Amino acid sequence: MTTLPTTSAQISADWLNSVLSDATRGGARVTDVSATVIGEGVGFLGEVARLELTYDHPTPESTTAMISKLPTANEGFKHMGLLLGFYEKEAGFYRDIASEIELRIPRCYANEVEGGVHFALLLEDLAPMRPGNQLASCSLAEAEMALAAAAKLHARWWQSPELDDFSTWLPDASSPYFEILKGAFLGAVDKFHRDFSYLVSPEVDAFVDVCAADYDAMTDAGVGRNPHTFIHGDFRLDNMMFGDHPDQAPFALLDFQLPFRANPLWDVVYFLGGNFDPEWRRTHQDALVAGYHRELVANGVNGYSLDQCREDYRAAGLVLMGYLVTGAADVELSTLNERGRELMETMFTRYSTTVTDLGSAEFL
Repeated sequence: MTTLPTTSAQISADWLNSVLSDATRGGARVTDVSATVIGEGVGFLGEVARLELTYDHPTPESTTAMISKLPTANEGFKHMGLLLGFYEKEAGFYRDIASEIELRIPRCYANEVEGGVHFALLLEDLAPMRPGNQLASCSLAEAEMALAAAAKLHARWWQSPELDDFSTWLPDASSPYFEILKGAFLGAVDKFHRDFSYLVSPEVDAFVDVCAADYDAMTDAGVGRNPHTFIHGDFRLDNMMFGDHPDQAPFALLDFQLPFRANPLWDVVYFLGGNFDPEWRRTHQDALVAGYHRELVANGVNGYSLDQCREDYRAAGLVLMGYLVTGAADVELSTLNERGRELMETMFTRYSTTVTDLGSAEFL
């Protein structure tokens, strides 16, 4: 029996008083809390809620609003999250890495883990920053800003041996973790063909079987390419926020449940391939990849040419095949709300088109 809440409705004033620091509470005690679930159909792997806290004797330092993140109640996605260690990864990120990066992310007020299966995060509420929207996409300037932030994150950990210290929760292409992903991929192939092939081209549908026949080669080509760094792994607009006022940060990055030690162009192709209409991507991707490369160099990366960056971008398209097929493993579209279903369908179609456009199959 866990002592952690398993839904936001179970979050109590007593529990908050036990996990929040005196500084976060401003020296006061929480007497009441109300929780409102947010982002339904946005985050598949967790229940995200905004908490409003009431105090007995609030001070200017008392934090009155925050975000809670708990494992999702959707059994299919929760199974995927536990199997693949998504909750453990975000706990590890906030424990080991968050304080080492300059990128704007939510401050962490509490990071609770129990038994390796129960997790609870309490994070800074970044409202009134504007949340990104993967279906609506964003402006070219915002895309440039997002990729500049990705470059800054990637440059900080570029080929860094420090990442060895986080191997218990941060996998790379040689980790046993990828054997789990392989099993999930192979186990989902038939379901993908049966339930999701209508969303992709016939060529990509057939390419699923090619990838299944040599999954290790797909992983080596798309993930295992050098150089390696810390990557976000779910770098999409629904995990980003934008500031529209001078007193706000212009950009913030959320949700660190899918990080890897891998080729950094994984984040770039996932962002451009999944967040934009194919015609928009085709028009702007060359300039955006070049801009990302300039930011890498500006942040201290040496010996990495633009030509290699472009080739890595094309090869990283193979990563999208993993998202396509493994994403189908435990998902029943009928269990998703309207936006969740539209998001899944749109992502799958965009991924398929990106793999074809980039000729990523050549790297297998």
